[in-house]
Amino acid sequence: MIILEKQTEKKNLYQRISQDEFSVNKIKTSSMLSLNQFMEAEKRIKSKNLKVGIFLNSDQSLDCLKDKLELFSIIQINFKSFKDGRPFTMAKELRKLHLYNGEVRASGHILPDQFVFLLRCGFDNVEIDGKEKKEWIELYNMDEGLYYQP
Repeated sequence: MIILEKQTEKKNLYQRISQDEFSVNKIKTSSMLSLNQFMEAEKRIKSKNLKVGIFLNSDQSLDCLKDKLELFSIIQINFKSFKDGRPFTMAKELRKLHLYNGEVRASGHILPDQFVFLLRCGFDNVEIDGKEKKEWIELYNMDEGLYYQP
């Protein structure tokens, strides 16, 4: 998997901790945590002033995190299905409603032709299979910046 930010491949600085390997003491800056892992480790993250990432599935809510967003340097939203539009709304809410300035990443079941719409909604980048990079960049370059709705 690679991280694609517009036309540029970006190094992934965050490492997910599997549930089997999870321990509150293993968390460090640049850890990518699930919602459950974060809830378990929140006290340590605050006390050590760690900047971590959180990995949310599209069927999880931002509500329990809205007062804790400053703890995350990245929020990765995983599309459980390419037909699921909730992550678009989540990204928009993060930017407009909660004024989140950190990185927002899309992953999971997303299609290359959704790329420009992801960026318009507030995502900074996507996690994709490296074999698809050329197709994603081609579709990004085809966008003329036209919007169909005001």
